[in-house]
Amino acid sequence: MKWIESLSFKGFSERFEAVGKRFPVALLFTFIYTVIALTLLWNSDLVPNSDALLFIIMFYPPTALLLGVSLHLWSEEQTNRKRVRIIHLIAQICWLLYCVIIAQQGQDSFGMELVIGLIATLFLFKSSIFFLSFLGKKTDIESWNFSWNIIISALQTTLVSGILLGGIELLLWGIQELFDLAIPDELYLSMVIICMFTINVILLMMQVPKGEAKHNTNVNRMNDFGRMVVHGLFVPLQAAYLITLYFYLLKILFTWKLPSGGVVWLVTTMMVGMLFITTLVYPLLLQDDKPFDKKLVRWLAILALPLLVLMTVGICRRISDYGFTVARAYVLLFNIWCYVVSIYLWLKQGKRIVWILISFVLVFFFASVGPWNMTATNRRLLTRQVDGIFQRIGVQLPLDYTRFDSLIQTMDKHDADVLKGKLSYLKYDLQGDSLVNRWLDGLVDLHTNPYYEGPIEPFDTDSEPVDPATIESPFANMREEMASLPQGNFQKVMQIDEWQREQVLASDSTLYMDIIYSQDTLLYFTRFGIPFRQLQEIAADESKQQPFTVENNEGTLLIWYFEVESNAEKDNGDDDTEIVPDKKDLHLEGLLFLRDAAFKNAPLNFEDEETNEE
Repeated sequence: MKWIESLSFKGFSERFEAVGKRFPVALLFTFIYTVIALTLLWNSDLVPNSDALLFIIMFYPPTALLLGVSLHLWSEEQTNRKRVRIIHLIAQICWLLYCVIIAQQGQDSFGMELVIGLIATLFLFKSSIFFLSFLGKKTDIESWNFSWNIIISALQTTLVSGILLGGIELLLWGIQELFDLAIPDELYLSMVIICMFTINVILLMMQVPKGEAKHNTNVNRMNDFGRMVVHGLFVPLQAAYLITLYFYLLKILFTWKLPSGGVVWLVTTMMVGMLFITTLVYPLLLQDDKPFDKKLVRWLAILALPLLVLMTVGICRRISDYGFTVARAYVLLFNIWCYVVSIYLWLKQGKRIVWILISFVLVFFFASVGPWNMTATNRRLLTRQVDGIFQRIGVQLPLDYTRFDSLIQTMDKHDADVLKGKLSYLKYDLQGDSLVNRWLDGLVDLHTNPYYEGPIEPFDTDSEPVDPATIESPFANMREEMASLPQGNFQKVMQIDEWQREQVLASDSTLYMDIIYSQDTLLYFTRFGIPFRQLQEIAADESKQQPFTVENNEGTLLIWYFEVESNAEKDNGDDDTEIVPDKKDLHLEGLLFLRDAAFKNAPLNFEDEETNEE
């Protein structure tokens, strides 16, 4: 019967076989990763104790799959099959060795450098799928059509895989409920791996265009609906960004003030929007009857240039005020790249857009991989700066906590903040522990002074005064870098983020925060009283919104964030609600400095409390 023939898997098996012949390496790594993931999921004893080995077996197969797809697509354009196989083999071996080296270095401290390098490399692999097979073409329409098909197919296969997963998960849940069976969580997670990775990847490889479909030169792919969306929605939104930024530019010129650092994000979004519109309308640029789109791309590029200057000034101001960081280095590099792209689009009118993607990928890759990468360069720059500071001061290194604290107290406050900020950024953001240990003995706590350079902006004093008594739920989020460390001999410092539930609160009363801390295997308890009136006054007056301290016999609590929430309504478990107007919750964030007295009290004994309750 015909309806039985339609249920056969012949069509699917034929397409699966075609995938195996076209993408053999990618299909192999798909199954390898699936087997590894399912094996480790069902048998946790097989999870390697070595982080390096775990990284290799979980990271290499899926990334090698991505590399394999790109190389397979490129090899279809080559005639020398033997040379292609050798290049495949060399590329996969080099990538495996690179992953092994990274896994070994992952045990060290340069985490940010490795992560950014990996992201840049994987971005290169993924992006090469869209352009590697089409290098040397006179236009980019083949690459554009191929990329469009891949993106649409990826959305479709993800949707299909998601629907399949939902159906299977619901079926398993139904079997569990109807037949009172205990279905392990591992089975549910296995279905996620199989559906959203294995089946999804195979379906997507089935959908990759080949032959004439891969080299489609049709320039009429954008229909009337697509043109309406671009011209009616995206272009007006881009115009709104341009108008806003140009008005801000006029304000800067009239007031003669440096632009705010926040303008960088608006200009970046504007540039992304320009490139997005240029990419979408590319087929229209190759048609002689679409002069509007050609002028649109060229004028967007011209109008972007003055705003890029505004972005450059904003970046330079941030670097001047707060110092040079990895993030600001990448933003500055992106700004320079935007200049080149805008000039290129202005001159070429968007006729070859694939080089925009290629240039971005290569710039990001070479700025992130190698000994010259942005993170390593920033680390070397900060190291020279810190060395220069200590050489100018003429201190004997390394410094212990007491000598470092004394040095900070004798320095100018701004210079001290700059020094501690650089050390903190090197240690906690760039993971340069070995560098910091050259100057400090490792016991100096730098968490209290995050990376910050520059003056504190003044508070807005033009706002109308607020009566503190009217604030029932005070809130203030002060900046950590404004904190001055409490003086004294402290045995332990710990960062806190604590909630205290259902505080009894009357007018002008005291809120209490109970904090449990540990020493060796023992637990201790301390309580701090905070006047509610003080929190109201801080919330009402911005000039008072600086980190403050409260003390007790055991230590000092430095608070840089607090929030008081009303707990007026309490559910009794039925339809009635008890109104308890004097109940509130207290949330604090900050640092707890503990004295020797904090560990001379009797430790907590939860077993005795449970016995007494029984």
